[in-house]
Amino acid sequence: MLLFSITVAFSWKLVLTTQYTWLDEGDNINQVAPWLQVQAAQWHTGHFPLWDTHQQAGVPLVGQVQPGTLNPLNWILFSMPLENGFVQFVSLNWYWVLIQFLAVLFGYMLCRDLRLSPMASVLAGCAFGLGGFMGSIHWPQKMMSALLLPLILMFFLRVLRSENTVANAAASGALLGASFLGGHHNVPLFFGVLMTGLWIYYFTASRSAPARKLVATAAFAGCFVLIAAAQIIPAQELGKLSLRWVNAPSPVTWDETVPYSVHNQFSLHPLAILDIVIPGSQRPAFIGLVAVTLALLGAAAKWQERTVRLLTAIALAGLLFALGGRSLFHGVLYALIPTLDKARSPDVAIAIFHLGVVVLAAYGLDSLRSSEVSPQSLRIAIRVLSLAGLFLYASLIVLVNLRPPTTDAYTFLAEAAFVALLLSGILLAWSKSRLSSRTASLLVIFLLLFELNQVTNYAQQPIQKAGELHRLDDIASFLKQRQDLPRVDVDDKEITFDFGDWYGVDELRGSLAAGLKPFVDIQGEARFPMLLATKYFIGRNPKRPEQISAFEGKSGLRVFIDPSAFPRARIVHAAVSAADDRAVIAAVVNSATDLRRTVILEGSVPALETCEGGDVDIPRYRPTSVVLRVNSPCRGMVVLADAWFPGWNATVDGKPAQIYRAYNLLRGVIVERGDHEVIMLYRPTSVFIGMALAAVGMLLCAALQFYRRGADAHVRAGPPGPAV
Repeated sequence: MLLFSITVAFSWKLVLTTQYTWLDEGDNINQVAPWLQVQAAQWHTGHFPLWDTHQQAGVPLVGQVQPGTLNPLNWILFSMPLENGFVQFVSLNWYWVLIQFLAVLFGYMLCRDLRLSPMASVLAGCAFGLGGFMGSIHWPQKMMSALLLPLILMFFLRVLRSENTVANAAASGALLGASFLGGHHNVPLFFGVLMTGLWIYYFTASRSAPARKLVATAAFAGCFVLIAAAQIIPAQELGKLSLRWVNAPSPVTWDETVPYSVHNQFSLHPLAILDIVIPGSQRPAFIGLVAVTLALLGAAAKWQERTVRLLTAIALAGLLFALGGRSLFHGVLYALIPTLDKARSPDVAIAIFHLGVVVLAAYGLDSLRSSEVSPQSLRIAIRVLSLAGLFLYASLIVLVNLRPPTTDAYTFLAEAAFVALLLSGILLAWSKSRLSSRTASLLVIFLLLFELNQVTNYAQQPIQKAGELHRLDDIASFLKQRQDLPRVDVDDKEITFDFGDWYGVDELRGSLAAGLKPFVDIQGEARFPMLLATKYFIGRNPKRPEQISAFEGKSGLRVFIDPSAFPRARIVHAAVSAADDRAVIAAVVNSATDLRRTVILEGSVPALETCEGGDVDIPRYRPTSVVLRVNSPCRGMVVLADAWFPGWNATVDGKPAQIYRAYNLLRGVIVERGDHEVIMLYRPTSVFIGMALAAVGMLLCAALQFYRRGADAHVRAGPPGPAV
């Protein structure tokens, strides 16, 4: 309750007022809020969100990773009451605070498990959950991916101490696997590399029997692989069929290595190391003077303890990896470890650095409380902090006169100087016994929260920013009243957020990080919108001359109708074979090809009968199930202008039927002459196999908690010595 109260008080802007939100003008509004909205909308209709019909003619949700579909914390948000069909901003704000609270709690639990004092553990928990990476990255899916790091490390350190080795190894592996469900793969992948190094260290340093080491390692690896499979298998399925934009000159396929130049772009700049104590251009690096000072004091005072040395190594490894292209360390691992190139943002490894620093800071606070910090180290810390504070203030006096402030840089320098002087004053009074240990510890925690506030809460935006999401309500209402399953194209200069996901209207494109390869290959062609039944366009002016204005919203944007667009479902009675995907595209863009009557298929084609006419009705259209009622005068193919993807199955009049890759992109099903009912269902084998493996992993982890319990239990009577 204390930790929760601290978190709520710290996040007062979000939950104690109705004036602010964590949604800013960037990706949180453009992508994250629409991702959460589309899943919550499906959740409230009683469907688990597996397929998103509202972007790129349909895409799987689980395989995208970042929507966090398999994250149980997101399920809590999806279950919250909606307002007029939308996720409420108050729910989104409490969702944010819940993430931070759990990070605070898990950081506290790690320190208490190391037998650090409650006071020191509170400090470390607050530093981890309210500051550093968790406090300033401001993307919930990335915060979620780092949420479990303290617990993963906690259970591994128990293994190092030979405490219930197999059970704790299984728990550590299971939590590492669960971190892949959070919504982003970078931090879990980087921490997985770190854990590999820690297990190598365990094999060389532990005195346990070799057989027990092997069993513990197998328990860790087995639980990790099984639980992570729930996310990794669907992600690989989508990745192998997609092109991904990675800030390279062109999108890359699954088999192509992400160029190292891209990793250089997303590396921590060496100058940004200063951002660790003074917020700058790379604010997620910031952890503050209080945490860093205490961490240095803790490392110096407790260096004889193996855990402290290990935490120092973890922190340094995270920092070196975050430097990416500026460090030899990252480049060697990039070259040697398969799939590491897929994690193109080395700078987020700063989360690992922060984890090590905050626990060392807890050691530092306890060392001050127990007078284990040497007087010389304390005097050096006080002098350095005092001089740094005075130097920053003197520099600011000069800088303000030479160059008037145009950014927040001077504000951050001033606050850093203020914190440095306050911390030096607290340490000086503490060393002179002018403050009790309890009072001084409380002041240090308050100063930590004051320092973190300048980055974490500073970035919260006025609620009016998020209100931009509702400026097109009238246009969305007009489209939803249409009976022809509208798919819209939008002017992306006027509408920067994912209109389709937010409003539940099918949109032609959307801002996904990856797209199905046939979709990407053809999306620049003039016939592309027509082929995908894009009948509507939203903008101030028509995109093509034939488009007719049908509605104007309060925003000044208008809805235009394209009378030449195909219906969402149609019957074709001619099939043309193409040798490969390039030949398919060539046939589609060829003006001589009558796409209304002809389907292009790669490879062999089924025999169709030539006739005219035929009707298709869509009585039911849901994300994972579509019902078509077809009347065809002869054997033909029903083409639904939705994306083909593994996991979609079809029946015709209750009998299984093949789904063809029409134009290499859409779904086609053969029907004979007469009336038929075609049902398409999305039953993704990759998701079901992954979830089944994850269930096995959870059961295995639970069973291993009873594996020879107590056989190697280690009862500790005092503080760990050098060998512990």
